[in-house]
Amino acid sequence: MKKVILSLVFVLATGMSFMNATATNDEILPTTKVAIEVVEEFGCYSECNSDARAGALAFSEDVEDRSVNGELYGLWRDFYGACIAARQC
Repeated sequence: MKKVILSLVFVLATGMSFMNATATNDEILPTTKVAIEVVEEFGCYSECNSDARAGALAFSEDVEDRSVNGELYGLWRDFYGACIAARQC
């Protein structure tokens, strides 16, 4: 019986110490952070590349031939050259 009471006291003592340890960590520290806005501007050449790619994929009948001599690359080259000339990059 003495062991049961001592073990109960030990469990209660350790439980109370754990409760006290977690109660002190409830402080909320205000932190302020500066918001940094990142704007990526890829430029005229990148826009012409994506526009030429989309146009070539839309107009090409043979999208499987991606070689230099293929229709897809030829259309891309024509669209890219026209875009560069029009936007004066």
